[in-house]
Amino acid sequence: MIYNKISQLIFEELAKVIDHDRISFAQEDLQNHSKDRSYNFISLPEVIIWPYTAQEISKIITISNRNLIPITVWGAGSSLEGNPVPIKGGIVLDMSKMNKVIEVIPNDFQVKVQPGIIGQELDNYLLSYGLWFPSAPGSKFVATIGGMIVNNAGGMHAVKYGVVGDWVLELEIVMADGKIIRVGSRSFKSVAGYDIKRLFIGSEGTLGVITEAVLKLASLPKCKVAVLASFLNNDEVAKVNIELLKSNIDPAAIEFMDDAFIELVNKSKGLHLKEKPTMLIELQGDREIILLRLKKVNEICKRNSTIEYKEFTSKKELNSVWDYRRAARDVLRSVLPNMAVLSAEVGVPLSQIKNFLDQVNLLAHKHQVKTIMFGHMGDGNFHGWALYEYGNNQSRNNAIELNEELTKYALMLHGTSTGEHGLGIEKSKFLPLEHPTSMKVMESIKNLLDPRWILNPGKIFPEG
Repeated sequence: MIYNKISQLIFEELAKVIDHDRISFAQEDLQNHSKDRSYNFISLPEVIIWPYTAQEISKIITISNRNLIPITVWGAGSSLEGNPVPIKGGIVLDMSKMNKVIEVIPNDFQVKVQPGIIGQELDNYLLSYGLWFPSAPGSKFVATIGGMIVNNAGGMHAVKYGVVGDWVLELEIVMADGKIIRVGSRSFKSVAGYDIKRLFIGSEGTLGVITEAVLKLASLPKCKVAVLASFLNNDEVAKVNIELLKSNIDPAAIEFMDDAFIELVNKSKGLHLKEKPTMLIELQGDREIILLRLKKVNEICKRNSTIEYKEFTSKKELNSVWDYRRAARDVLRSVLPNMAVLSAEVGVPLSQIKNFLDQVNLLAHKHQVKTIMFGHMGDGNFHGWALYEYGNNQSRNNAIELNEELTKYALMLHGTSTGEHGLGIEKSKFLPLEHPTSMKVMESIKNLLDPRWILNPGKIFPEG
């Protein structure tokens, strides 16, 4: 598809919809919206627009659709697969000014929000109600609710609470022709017609622009405890993972960090943790029940020859241990500033976790690439980092080859090429491999809802 540029005439149309101080052609603004946190894809848009309302977005999209101008929606730019990068230029809709909590409905355990609100800011707002949005990813301190929805983000607590899409009840969406629709229902259960809402969740902004969301909430847990347990090899951590899930302790998180990850943490934090495959396990609930379940976790870990076992019960201790896990990318930049990352974020069935982790080591040796592996072991979703030297093309090519082989191996295990980050730009090539019989159906949906392919073009589909 060949798109048009924004002419003076088109700009004048846009200026009738949006105040001049919410339209920018400034080079600094364009650059700030040209890349996400992957740093692998850079593409400048032509203009940035900061909308206030769904009605403004409807008018902007109507103008864009009529003139064949591509539109990319921008949340916080915290994606890791180039999802919000405007690779076809055009307009970037920055949703940061649509960041309000519209209404909290505490007795329904619901909140109505605009898409630009940051996940942690929403949780802070909900504190006084004793509620929280539990499925937000680890990036909730920077990521927006809208970005979480369109990527169907998951995170550390997905093993207990599921992913973001499981907590979305209703959406307001501006379609590619400018129409504003509502999908879903505030009822927790609804089977009235097709579940159209689910089409937009995880669609990476390619089918419509979310302008409002009603989210389901949960009560804040009364007690949290965590365990850090290290083992000699991948076989043991895979066995412990299954035992924990079968034991009825209802873990809130089961995270995995390999020896290379722990080495980074030790160097950056001045710690002396065992540099072996390590699990971070969290339990949530009533204190009496949690302490009983903690004993069960201890029994399972000790039975499987844990070489280091630590329990964390205070809020300060919990924040500290989670900081080890969350700070991975920042830690890498501080410890290895000359190294860049290619991330193979994939999902595999629980029974295949050991095989997958062993394959990482085999591929690292084959391609002579340093790898770091961590992720959400409780649901089989892993983040495989292949490191390469900045400016070294051979090093980068080795990392690319490793990631491609690892992703294909995950598919061979009946897994997925992406569990939570989305396909974005680079991973779209795996869609025909993962969904060979249904990709055409996906394309037909795209053609029906966005026949001119103006919404976030170049994403999801290999030749989008």
